[in-house]
Amino acid sequence: MTAKTPPPESPKPSGWGPISRYVAANVLRFRTDRGLSTTRLSAALKEIGHSIPATGITRIEKGERRVDSDDLVALALALNVSPTALLLPPTEDSETSVQLTEQVGLPARKAWAWIDGEEPHAPTERDRYGQVLRFRLDSRPEWDRNPLRQQYNELLAQSSRRSSIGEASYEWTKEDDEWVARTPNGLEVFRGPVRDE
Repeated sequence: MTAKTPPPESPKPSGWGPISRYVAANVLRFRTDRGLSTTRLSAALKEIGHSIPATGITRIEKGERRVDSDDLVALALALNVSPTALLLPPTEDSETSVQLTEQVGLPARKAWAWIDGEEPHAPTERDRYGQVLRFRLDSRPEWDRNPLRQQYNELLAQSSRRSSIGEASYEWTKEDDEWVARTPNGLEVFRGPVRDE
């Protein structure tokens, strides 16, 4: 059984999902970890062209003011973290459940893999690597897609070869950090990364 990290309590729970509460707690955590007062953080935000007064930062941290996407990016720049570091809670271990919405929770490692664009939040076992590659492809800008697109197209070709061979007629092995599937006569039909499940 995995431990569950509830979102921090907020004075305005109605309409405030878990991510809004994580952002509020993370802004406070990173600001205090860096020894910044709300006034100094406000000044740093102003320097990068996004004004939030010190009282606004206090209201964010108390859950009394929502953070929009422009605020999120500016706060991440001023605190010198990735925007994703503000979106999810710090957890004690990778299996702690993190709520993404009121209805969807994932182990922390899966939540981070999803938010970092590494894998979909709920891939199915059928064509798992095809789904993961498609997700990665869709999660990247055009200029960064060619290596992923090539991997995805190779996987589709391998998948069609696999289905023409038949699921039961190949053997899976781990080689270094990859899964490899071969037919009984040694023809490699699939190679993909090993992922912690």
